[in-house]
Amino acid sequence: MSAAGSPPADGDEPARGPVRPSGLLDVLRVASVVLDAEGRIVLWSPQAEELFGYGAREALGQYAARIMVHEQHLDLVVKLFADVMRTGRSWAGAFPIRRKDGGTRLVEFRNMRLLDAEGNVYALGLAVDQSTVRRLEQDVALSTRIVAQSPIGLAVLDTGLRYVSVNPALEQINGIPAEEHLGRTVREVLPLVDSEVFEADARRVLDTGRPVVDRPTTGRTPADPDEDHVWSVSLYRLENALGTVLGVAVSMVDVTEQYRANAEAETARRRLAVIADATARIGTTLDLDRTAGELADVAVPELADAAAVDLLDAVVRGRRSTLGP
Repeated sequence: MSAAGSPPADGDEPARGPVRPSGLLDVLRVASVVLDAEGRIVLWSPQAEELFGYGAREALGQYAARIMVHEQHLDLVVKLFADVMRTGRSWAGAFPIRRKDGGTRLVEFRNMRLLDAEGNVYALGLAVDQSTVRRLEQDVALSTRIVAQSPIGLAVLDTGLRYVSVNPALEQINGIPAEEHLGRTVREVLPLVDSEVFEADARRVLDTGRPVVDRPTTGRTPADPDEDHVWSVSLYRLENALGTVLGVAVSMVDVTEQYRANAEAETARRRLAVIADATARIGTTLDLDRTAGELADVAVPELADAAAVDLLDAVVRGRRSTLGP
């Protein structure tokens, strides 16, 4: 490892500062308890106080089973503790605890044996309210299902605007497998898409927290390399429970057909407007010069940059043309 203040040697990772923990740990509120070989509490975390209701002064030195475990499970828990301390094998399970206020709560436990430098044996217990675990499991399962089954293209970018997650719909839109997105920027994955505007929007969302909604983005992807497409893109910032910015969530909908239909409708509307204008402006008099001027005024600039009106000699001389019926 390189010395502080000097560049890292080849192959060394640069020194990194403290990293804020994941908000998931704060949501779980994992309680930690350390017991000596006899099962007495020697360390008691603030989360343990929240879960069991006993302050550190009340808990330290007490036999854990007597204050933490419901009476009907006491013998089983003592046996499991003895097995962990004897064999060194970890144990995990769930059973009701007894709180200081007399209430009970179903808690998931993880227990493992620890050794200090002098060979003394301790036990580390980690405990989490099972209802919290189940709620998070349901939230994760639901979120995963929604993302996987959504017909809308969804992605998550990190703070460096690199892909960290892509759903199947976006794979199909881009014509690129999810694994070929990961760790790369939009510019690298889709060079024929207007990535400069997208990246500017994404950085603004990261900086301000204000979402971007329905931003039209154009370009071509390997899914359809010969045709320009238009996508409606929305961006919003992702934060964890501590407010730490994690990245940007992206949703994309292909609106190419809608844009084409709108463009065709606009063209038809303009043509009808020209016809209506021509009907009102052309032929207001029998004067040939004025009528020709009115015709040219309608044609320019709606239909052309310049217009010339040619008349048959027969019309100019006032005779009826033989070309018509």
